[in-house]
Amino acid sequence: MQARSAEIAIIGAGPAGAHLASRLAAEGHDVVLFDPKGAWEKPCGGGVPTRAIREFAFILESSSYPRKLVRQITMISPLERRVTLTLDRPFAVYSRQVLNSLVLDRAVEAGATFVREAVLEFSREVDGWTISTDAGNQWRARFLVGADGAASFTRRRLIGIFPKRDLALAFGYNIAGEDTETAPGSNGNSGTHRIGPSTDEVVVRFPRDFTGYLWAFPRPGVMNFGVASKLGERTSNELRTLLTDFVSGYYGGRMPMPERVSFFGAKIPTLDLASWKDLHASGDGWALIGDAAGFADPITGEGIYYAFKSADLFADALRESRRGNGSPSVYQFAAGSYENMWRDAFGRDLEHASYRLPHFYHGRFVGRIFTDAMIMLARHHRGVRTILGRALVGEQSYVTLKRDLLRRALQVF
Repeated sequence: MQARSAEIAIIGAGPAGAHLASRLAAEGHDVVLFDPKGAWEKPCGGGVPTRAIREFAFILESSSYPRKLVRQITMISPLERRVTLTLDRPFAVYSRQVLNSLVLDRAVEAGATFVREAVLEFSREVDGWTISTDAGNQWRARFLVGADGAASFTRRRLIGIFPKRDLALAFGYNIAGEDTETAPGSNGNSGTHRIGPSTDEVVVRFPRDFTGYLWAFPRPGVMNFGVASKLGERTSNELRTLLTDFVSGYYGGRMPMPERVSFFGAKIPTLDLASWKDLHASGDGWALIGDAAGFADPITGEGIYYAFKSADLFADALRESRRGNGSPSVYQFAAGSYENMWRDAFGRDLEHASYRLPHFYHGRFVGRIFTDAMIMLARHHRGVRTILGRALVGEQSYVTLKRDLLRRALQVF
């Protein structure tokens, strides 16, 4: 069988891989994109932060891809304190299948070749890579990009899997249907009433003695609930119990009917502080982007912004290095440039987030548990609410978070 060929092969058609394919194809590169699932419902809240919407305007350009725009976030502290934040600019919540469809459709429209097959094997050749799929097909490419998530097959083959310390475990439920149900009224008759908060509102709860949080994200026709914690800190049963209690509390003390409930689980890259020093996202003829590279916020686990951003940075690096009409030296230069670009753009802030993570969830601030102190201060200080809102949508640096909270708390209301 004669192998088909492309200039650049991308493994994984999620937001990172599909966005990179879209960028590269639009700029004249011959790109092939591999993914056996295409657009699928990845285990994830589906929140697209404000800065992603600002930098990648196409996300909201088409009304053909349903989403919810969220302006309110309710936070619940380990001591049951609550505050509701109203955001100046909304963020979007998508079904991951819808978001993935949006980006994949753009890639195909830009001219990328999409192959709905799984990559089983790839090997380095003198002038590139040979790639074999589960359908028995072979491809050759000059450059290889891994965009296949935290459990990346590409990463495992190139540099090895993430160690346990660099991962978080997430469990979740998608609850189909509207946020109204029929329930007995006070007179014993059945009636329809609203259960739980507004479905245009996100809820985030910080359990006590827990490196992570619980969430409720509204999507069109679905509520997405989840819990995330550092891998190995709690057992799977403990996490499921926390999650089930949270969901039943949201619905007034009882779980929705089983036919409305679907369960998911996934691992998320949340790199340890020591891991950032030696982290590499590129090498001889290859690069990693998105979760496959480890690009996610260690405190929140948010990775969608970094998926788009890392894809953009690699596309920029390749464009700047096109001096020899696709000669191997171009890719070598692009890989090196990409390493510098992601570190400058977000790597140092993510590294600092790893440093701050133990304090965020287990430290003290003004004599209280840090997350409880944040919420307590936010209830009384508009400036603190502003800082928290910026942090939740990815626009507040962790480097200055504690300082900014304290400064705002000391300002006149």
